[in-house]
Amino acid sequence: MLVEFFAGMLLGLAGSLHCIGMCGPLILIFPFNTNSKIVGYFQNALYHFGRIFIYCILGLLFGFVFQIVDLKYFEQYFSLAIGGLFLILWYREFFGKQKVNQGALQRGVLRLFGKAMQSQSFLGMFLAGMLNGLLPCGLVYGALLAAFGTGSTEGSFIFMLGFGLATIPSLMLVYSLKNIITVKLRNHLSKFLPWWLLLLGVWFLLRGLNLGIPYLSPKIHPHSVRESSCCKPMKL
Repeated sequence: MLVEFFAGMLLGLAGSLHCIGMCGPLILIFPFNTNSKIVGYFQNALYHFGRIFIYCILGLLFGFVFQIVDLKYFEQYFSLAIGGLFLILWYREFFGKQKVNQGALQRGVLRLFGKAMQSQSFLGMFLAGMLNGLLPCGLVYGALLAAFGTGSTEGSFIFMLGFGLATIPSLMLVYSLKNIITVKLRNHLSKFLPWWLLLLGVWFLLRGLNLGIPYLSPKIHPHSVRESSCCKPMKL
């Protein structure tokens, strides 16, 4: 399971710039306790643990689906799908942030998120993190696809755990430096985000293209993948 854990961490670390660009502004306006730095950091940590909790639950659900329909044979297509998601994110960031209409479910989650944050209680912060984990995020979708490709419920859970933990340092850093992070600095950082998304998208696409390039695009041999669980012959 260490392989799945570190693979998830790698994706989380690689997507840190995306986390800063998307969730960083929220961190800067969160009503964390300003009278005590220790309490403020604890609230911040609870918020992130709530987010990771949801990621792990989603990982379990995706892993459970794998037990019903074994799609391990299509591993390379998962990589292509993840790369495609990152390229879509890159396109939206680079060519204009057109407004996307929010669905009823998303509006409901955002309302509950706001109420949880306003409470400023420890439970409220944890619940806010859980609700944030349910908001649309291309990076999380890509992580879930990758977790699904691990081939087991446990592997999917561990992958999402590693992914969630790896996203914490960058956002905690944003919170620590919130007093010195200016609007101008945030605008400069946001300019790097589209290119980082493009790099991640190209990397995942190369892996999915199965070119036989060590580390960059390793060869995937379909015959080495175990037989699909839904197609095993019955023993008489």
